[in-house]
Amino acid sequence: MTGPAASRPHEVTDPAAVALLAHERVRRVLGAFLGREQTVAGAAREAQLDVRVVHRDVQALRRAGLLTVQREQTRAGRPVKVYRACADDLFIDARRLPPQAQETQAAALDSLFHHAAGREFHRALSDFAPGWGLRVYATPDAPGFAVLEGPRTARPLSALDEWQGPPARMLSGAPTARLTGEQVVEVQRDLILLMRKVEAFHAANAGGGQPTLLRLGLAPLTEDEFRRLHR
Repeated sequence: MTGPAASRPHEVTDPAAVALLAHERVRRVLGAFLGREQTVAGAAREAQLDVRVVHRDVQALRRAGLLTVQREQTRAGRPVKVYRACADDLFIDARRLPPQAQETQAAALDSLFHHAAGREFHRALSDFAPGWGLRVYATPDAPGFAVLEGPRTARPLSALDEWQGPPARMLSGAPTARLTGEQVVEVQRDLILLMRKVEAFHAANAGGGQPTLLRLGLAPLTEDEFRRLHR
C-alpha cells in the first residue's frame, strides 16, 4: 500500500520547523528531499531556484531537524553533502501555523486577481468599438432621471434588462445569498467540479493557453455581517 494513507505521517511540532514549512518556497525545496537523497545543486535544479537560495533553505531545514546529511560524495575533487528529509511524510496541524502564513497568501492572490481582472476589463473597454460607459438621462418618473450602464449606442431601457459588459476574458462577482445547509453542500460540490474541470483543461493544454487565475470562495456570514453588506 502506498500514498498518504500507507503510514502515519511524522507530525512537525517544533515552532522553528513549523515556521519554515509555512513558506511555499521552503516546501518546494524540502520536496526535493522527500523519499530520496538529493544534493543542494540537484534540489535547485528541481525547484528551479537559485542554488544560493536553496543552500540557505537547506541549512535552515537542517537546523530545524527536517533534513539530515546521509553521506558525502566527491564531485570534481570536492566533497558534496547528500541530504534526505527526516521523514517521507510530514504533517503540520493548521492550528500551529502562523495566521499570516495563510492570510498573506490569500491577500496576495486577491490583489493579483483584482489587478488582472481590472487590466482585462480596461483592455475590453478599449477594444469595444461602440464604447462603453454610464448614461444618465431624464425620465418622466421619479426621481426624474435614470442611469444606464452599457454601450454608447444603447437605447434607454427598463432596469430589468440584463447587464452585459463588453467581451472580456474575465468574470468577477461577490454574490450574497441565504442558503440552507443542503444548498451549501450542493454549491460546494459544483465549485469543486469546476476546479477539477479547470485542472483537466490545464493538464490537456500542456503549457499552452493563457495563464489564468480562478478565485472561488464560499463562506458563512453572521447576521450582522450580512446586514452591513446590504445597508
